[in-house]
Amino acid sequence: MFNSKMLITFVCLLSICCFFASSQNVLSSSQNISSSQTTSLQDISTQDISFIYEEPINGLKLYNTYSYSLDGSLIIWMAFEDKDPACMLPYLHLRLMDKTGKIEYMDFNYTLPVEAICPINMDILSLTDNHVMIVYVKSNNGVKGKYGIIINYSNESINEIYLGNANGFVERSIVPYKGFISIEKPDKEGIAAWHWFSNPDIITGEVVGHKNGEFHAPNLLSYTLVDSLNFLLIDGGFGFMYILKYNEAKGSDPNLQYWRVYVSFLREGTDSPTIPYLVYQTTKRLNNITINSCTVTYNAEGYVCIMALNNTVINKKNSKFRTEINYYQLRFLSTGALEQLNRISNPTNSNTDIDLEILYYGGFLMEHIHSTMDFYLLDDNGNYTQLWESFGPEFFHFNTFHINNTIVGIKNQNNNKLEFLLKSIPRLNNRSTEYGCPVIETTTPAINEVVDPLINEIMIKYTIPVKLSTANISIFQQSDDPSKPDLLRQTFSGDHKLCTVGSDNYTVHIPIFESTFSQPNSSYYVLVDNNFVISQERDEPLIGIIKKNIWTFSTKPLNMPVQHSNSVTGLLRLNEEGSLKFLQTNHSVFFKSMIREFSNTIPVTEQRISTS
Repeated sequence: MFNSKMLITFVCLLSICCFFASSQNVLSSSQNISSSQTTSLQDISTQDISFIYEEPINGLKLYNTYSYSLDGSLIIWMAFEDKDPACMLPYLHLRLMDKTGKIEYMDFNYTLPVEAICPINMDILSLTDNHVMIVYVKSNNGVKGKYGIIINYSNESINEIYLGNANGFVERSIVPYKGFISIEKPDKEGIAAWHWFSNPDIITGEVVGHKNGEFHAPNLLSYTLVDSLNFLLIDGGFGFMYILKYNEAKGSDPNLQYWRVYVSFLREGTDSPTIPYLVYQTTKRLNNITINSCTVTYNAEGYVCIMALNNTVINKKNSKFRTEINYYQLRFLSTGALEQLNRISNPTNSNTDIDLEILYYGGFLMEHIHSTMDFYLLDDNGNYTQLWESFGPEFFHFNTFHINNTIVGIKNQNNNKLEFLLKSIPRLNNRSTEYGCPVIETTTPAINEVVDPLINEIMIKYTIPVKLSTANISIFQQSDDPSKPDLLRQTFSGDHKLCTVGSDNYTVHIPIFESTFSQPNSSYYVLVDNNFVISQERDEPLIGIIKKNIWTFSTKPLNMPVQHSNSVTGLLRLNEEGSLKFLQTNHSVFFKSMIREFSNTIPVTEQRISTS
């Protein structure tokens, strides 16, 4: 049985910490959770938390775990080991833990192709609240390619889709409803084909290809493409980075830039990527340049990448050569303009077995793997601040929950049991964690506030001066029936003439229609799209509140007699899909269904609606 206080603490942590984790080794749990200490909800940011997952099927071993914020769930991937340690048996075993602690055991009959499991060449991508995609390599007529099979949480396989060449990259958009992309590895001409897909249909699970195109590496007449990297854009699109090295076989000029790094943006709503922008170049004859990771900065300073420069240096005292690796943070704006290039300090005095992570609330975390795993905290400029924490040699698996600054370590599996330890990383600033958005300070109404249905505006106060932009803010009424969708009550873009920024330059005022909160004693939530506002200083888009049920509030009961408005006559115009449904459906049934939908949406009793 669950330890209830521990489970509540874990579920709370799970709900707030999983926003941008994708295919990483993360946290898991099960029917059997135990706590090594008594922990209250207010303590989760400062105290360690440990718990145990016990797998009910003998012989299954932890392969990976995935945590997602779309529905607050945790996916635990268990597998049977093969005699070859690089392989696994071709069966899929997933455990889905929802935010209430309930576990679904998903043991699929689908047999994975041999190319996917030996060596292991597959991954899991969470797409919607009730669908995941298993991404794997298989051969078709002797040609290897990357495929995805859509699976729902009822253990049903929906369909298989071709994603691209076997070495491609597949990732979901940072904005959940904008689908996912497959970007193929560049060919010898520096061309990387991309394919953008929709999310699965919530009912059928079908996926539709939105559009296709290509990224083109620049300057290949004089340079060789060494490597490439994909990353997520704040508007829901995707970025592509190229690392180029000067081709000395085509000439030698000491004044030429020996290495160059370019970036191109495939922005949401566009059909083709931007031209490549030059963000770094050097005349130094470095051995190599690698980009470890790139991510959006959540304080509207564009994007930041961790770049490693590998160089050979000579010791002047003994004339011996050695390899030196230095780390830098490379910051650039969404326009492609270079913003900052700073060296990151390395307190480990080691060039190997280290990794760097960009922290959600600012700064960096350096991981040093030796007999133990040591974590060092660095500030925004890459300067060392402290040795934060160490995990012992019994831990073999680590990951970071960025939104609430938490590291999870996983001990070696003991029979069917896995023990997890969560440690909180000190935050370098005091930005709010309530909204999952560090640049939002407060809102009116506040989270969980009870408001008068007649309020005429809502407000968002940011931590930096802002300007209005083109993305939307939307208000939904929560459905009383979990099987039915929430009702959209109001939506418009930031640059709509009714939205305004206050005289303080920090507060955005959003007007409310009279009909928006027309249902008293009901629950509502607000979604704020990324790029609803931009920073005044750099014109960079700010992240919004893109997960439902964060900024939630309710309306007071109505304490006055209901007064009906006067009759209104309106004209309903059907789109192509609606017209087709009208022609295929009994007209009486169609109108009755339409009246029922109108009754729920307006809201008004069905008896007051008629058609002619």
